[in-house]
Amino acid sequence: MRTLTVQTVDHGRVVVEEPSWCVKPHPGGIYRADIHHQGVEQPAGIHVPGRGDVTFLTAFLSQYPFAEHGDRGVWAAVEIEGEHYEFGPAGLGDLAATLTTHALYTLLPLRARLQSLQGE
Repeated sequence: MRTLTVQTVDHGRVVVEEPSWCVKPHPGGIYRADIHHQGVEQPAGIHVPGRGDVTFLTAFLSQYPFAEHGDRGVWAAVEIEGEHYEFGPAGLGDLAATLTTHALYTLLPLRARLQSLQGE
């Protein structure tokens, strides 16, 4: 793991260990608690006719190593309705199960019903 130095407004120069998965720059002039490691954004996307490509459910690794409240560990951040929510392994599994269930029991039956209605 490499180290870097971030100039903060409240703690001066702070030496930070940067994980190998971090791909975002670390600008100075921030509070120490706002130092953020972020991995590669991994979006889900779909082509919407008349609208083009639409991105949703962007996910990435995230860590605030100097967080003042909460866990300083690594989380998976997932963007839902414009907000980022942090999930651990169990929560991410629950999210995946919810999406799978929604696809199987809502979207696919809705698709079948739509095909039936459009065929009438």
